[in-house]
Amino acid sequence: MGIRIDITGKKFGKLVAKYPSGKAKNGNTKWHCVCECGQEKDVELQHLKSGGTKSCGNCSRMKYDLQGKRFARLTVLGRADKVSSNGNIYWLCRCVCGKMIEADSYRLRTGNVKSCGCLRKEKAAQTIRKNAATAEQIGNSNAFKDRNGNPVQAVNIGARNTSGVIGVSFDHPSQKWVARMMHKGDLVLNATFLDFEEAVEARRRVEHKYLKNLSRTN
Repeated sequence: MGIRIDITGKKFGKLVAKYPSGKAKNGNTKWHCVCECGQEKDVELQHLKSGGTKSCGNCSRMKYDLQGKRFARLTVLGRADKVSSNGNIYWLCRCVCGKMIEADSYRLRTGNVKSCGCLRKEKAAQTIRKNAATAEQIGNSNAFKDRNGNPVQAVNIGARNTSGVIGVSFDHPSQKWVARMMHKGDLVLNATFLDFEEAVEARRRVEHKYLKNLSRTN
C-alpha cells in the first residue's frame, strides 16, 4: 500500500520529513525527520501538519551556540550527541592538554568546567608544594613509612578508627566484624567475622606475614 499523504522533503518548523517510519500506538503514521540542529526524530504526521511538533525538542533549548568558543582551557568543537537529565545540551570540547571531553552547556558558561580535569590536578599539586612540611618529603620514598619500613597507615591508628585496632571495623549492615589489609597496592586480607577477637587475630596473622619487625601493644 502506498503512502496516503507523501510529505517527503517537506519542512515543518525546523523538521524536514524524510520517510514514513511506522505507526504510533494510536494508529497514526509516523515520519522520520531531521532537525536543523542535526538531531533525528520520529514524529506523528498529524503533529507535523498541525504544528504541534516543530523541532527535535533538544535544539529548542539551545539558547547559546557555543561552537568555536573558548572557556578557560576548553575550546568547543561542536555539539555532543547527548542531553543532560534537565535538558541542557552537551558540547564536545578539546582541552589545551589535548584531551577531549563532553561538557554541559550551563557549566561551561558559568565557569564550573574549565578544563578536562588537568587544571584541578595542577592546583592540587601547587597546594601541596606550598605546604612546607609536605614539600620537604616530596621524592622521599620513606616519608610515609615507620622506622622499620612499614607504611604508616598500616601501623598507626587513624582518627576515624572506632574499633581500637588498625584494619578492623564493624559492618553494620551485615552485623559482622571486618578485617582488611592492603600491602603494596594489593588487598591481602578482606574477611568478615562474627567475633571481634577472631577479626583481630586474622589481622595480626597477616601483619606478621607482611610487615617488618612489628611490635604492638594494641
